[in-house]
Amino acid sequence: MEILHSQGEIIRDRYQIVTIIGTGSMATTYAAVDLSNSQRVALKVLSLEQTDDWKALEMFEREAKVLANLHHPFIPQYLDYFELDRDSDHRFYLVQELVEGESLAALVEKNWQPNEAEVKDIARQILDILVYLHSLSPPVIHRDIKPQNIIRVREAYP
Repeated sequence: MEILHSQGEIIRDRYQIVTIIGTGSMATTYAAVDLSNSQRVALKVLSLEQTDDWKALEMFEREAKVLANLHHPFIPQYLDYFELDRDSDHRFYLVQELVEGESLAALVEKNWQPNEAEVKDIARQILDILVYLHSLSPPVIHRDIKPQNIIRVREAYP
C-alpha cells in the first residue's frame, strides 16, 4: 500500500501528520496532532484509488457511523469524519482519540510476561467493552479482536 501522507503534512488545515501507526488491507492509520487544540489523534485514511473493492469503502463508512455513537471509557473517542479530493484520488478520513501505549502484540514481542492479576485486569476490561457493545440496539459485533488491536496505556505499566 502506497504511503498517502508524509510527516509534517497538514490535512484539512487542521491535522498535522506525526507518523504512521500502521497499515491494513484497506486503510493507513497515522498519529497526528489536531492543530485547533493540540490533541494527539489517530487519523485513519482510506484511498479510493488504492481500493479495488467497494465493500472496503462501505465498511469504512459503517465503522465511522458506529464509532460516532459509541461512548465508553475504554473505546477511543470518535472525533471527526470527512472526505477530500486530492489530484486523481478521493480519500476518506476517520479521526479518533489517540490511545498512547503499546499493543499487547508489541509487548509480547518485547518478552513482556504479565502476571495473573494483569491478565485478569485486561480480560475484565475487554469483557466490559464487549458487554457494552452487545447491549446496544442493534448490538455491535467487534470482528477484529486481537493482540495488535488491544492497547495497554502507558500509565498502566512502567
